[in-house]
Amino acid sequence: MTDAVTIGGRTYFVVEMLGRGTARKVFDPRAGIGGDFRVLHTLPRSPAASQRLETLRRAAERNLNLPKIYESFPERDRIYVLTGWVWGIPLDRYLEDVRAKKQPRPSSREIVRLLRGLFHGVGHFHHDAHSVHGDIKPANVVLEPRPTKFTLIDFGSAWPVERTTRREPGDGISAPYAAPEQYLEKAPVDFRADYFSLGVLGYELLTLEIPFDGIGGRAGLPKLRDAFAGKYRPPSALIPDRDRNPRSAVAALDRFFVHCLALDPNGRFDNRTACLAAVDELAGEFRPGSRLGSFARVFLTLLDRVRGRRPPD
Repeated sequence: MTDAVTIGGRTYFVVEMLGRGTARKVFDPRAGIGGDFRVLHTLPRSPAASQRLETLRRAAERNLNLPKIYESFPERDRIYVLTGWVWGIPLDRYLEDVRAKKQPRPSSREIVRLLRGLFHGVGHFHHDAHSVHGDIKPANVVLEPRPTKFTLIDFGSAWPVERTTRREPGDGISAPYAAPEQYLEKAPVDFRADYFSLGVLGYELLTLEIPFDGIGGRAGLPKLRDAFAGKYRPPSALIPDRDRNPRSAVAALDRFFVHCLALDPNGRFDNRTACLAAVDELAGEFRPGSRLGSFARVFLTLLDRVRGRRPPD
């Protein structure tokens, strides 16, 4: 028999438990015409949880790379949050299938296109919510098929940028995707940590390997930095379609990931505008026929507006 749960006077039918057991895939018979699937999250009721919820609600209103929040129900010591179900395949499962040759390996051009959308989604989350996601990894990204894009999920580790040195223990520590500074107690962690995590994720998509000889952000720990910093290999040395892309595109790819994956956060993009401009330039290099000129940049900005996103500052 299917389990049912009644929250806020409405009954939802539980399909499966998700992630760490704090979320459930449910069927909402009153959603749309004939019902639809949703995700029902259970959060501890606290000022921090309420702040995270409001952060995500604001950010998701105009961001196509975030799940929509439909309703929230505070009850005693818990908050129940109903979000949209994201149709697609989790990126960690997709990568497993590619490695097992159950899925075709995408071209570098297609990966760069998808990464551009994800970088913009995260950048606009930073801007609109003034928060750090803190746990970007393949398990928290869904590859949607129509249209093909990445959607970022699970904001349980997000925190406002004002409290970067007062995070809860364990926030956002997902090796090997976490930035080096996330492993250090009391180290300030800001938007640049998300850029690093996106860099590891993108590098893995392109090469099927983890940078720094497989240990990712842990390479930046003081006791490991000397041994592993020199083990970084540019993505161009590992992508299978290097010779089928323009040399300028391959060079731009290496430059971009050097900035994303700098072990010292001061070596990464220091603001959203610089990061999004760089990913736009990279995507332009991979477009057939020409580099990304001023007209193309204007066109991409207009395209973001049409899709409901804000242009870069």
